[in-house]
Amino acid sequence: MRPAVLLFAALLAAPLQAQTTVDQRRPAAPDGVVDVENMAGSIRVTGWDQAEIAVTGTLGRRASGLEMSGGPNRTHIEVEVEGNPHDARSDLDIKVPAGSRLRIEGFDATITVTGVTGAVQAETVNGSITVTGGAKDVNLQAVNGGIEVVKASGRISAESVNGSVTVRDCTGDLEASTVNGPLLVTGGAFESIRIETVSGSLRFESALSKRSTLEAETVSGSVDLLVPADVAADFSISSFSGDIVNDLGPAPPRQSRWTHEKELSFSSGGGGAKVNVQTLSGDVRLRKRP
Repeated sequence: MRPAVLLFAALLAAPLQAQTTVDQRRPAAPDGVVDVENMAGSIRVTGWDQAEIAVTGTLGRRASGLEMSGGPNRTHIEVEVEGNPHDARSDLDIKVPAGSRLRIEGFDATITVTGVTGAVQAETVNGSITVTGGAKDVNLQAVNGGIEVVKASGRISAESVNGSVTVRDCTGDLEASTVNGPLLVTGGAFESIRIETVSGSLRFESALSKRSTLEAETVSGSVDLLVPADVAADFSISSFSGDIVNDLGPAPPRQSRWTHEKELSFSSGGGGAKVNVQTLSGDVRLRKRP
């Protein structure tokens, strides 16, 4: 075979040899701490009923190996990189005991957690974060990527700069925010809710008990609140230059004589939950949930 042909064949084969397959296991406690670091690629964590952690997947061409250290109560998993971590895009599939407490860190990485009932803390810069399946106490942060939380409970914190935040069928106390993306809270029930955006829209259609407190704030985004027609709540709504539409009752908004500011205060169902909404230039609409 000619040298040029050999060189061409080697170049074609190089990408196939660039990635390394990993398959590691170690014993783990049912509620141990699991730390995961993978700067680029994907991290998928699944809870299971086995008393061990199993890591499979592929390491990128710049990755020097996979470190898996610690004991049953605390396990550290890290993709080790030589040079720029962006050149080491690695994909990890990790199975952990369902009650594990997770701490996940990425940079250019997509993070997915399913079936974990312990606490989940995760952050990434360029990538989405999705947590489903009963996690208790969740703290998620992304810069350029969306966040979705489903069926979590306890203290829930979700924050994205340039991405959407979606919270579905959760319970407990919620703090959620975006800068440019939409924020949606649907289903479930909360005692304390604080949601805010800068230019994104807010939509809330979850249950409110008489003890609930809801604080919603935007700069230029709109706010939609969908609540039962017989909700027991005290409402305080204000918008500096946006409109306020109230489908819940006869109380009309009051407009300032000196500015464009509009205010709306009223009670429904005898009062109870405290609902406070503020926008600068965004519209606010209170609607009856079907």
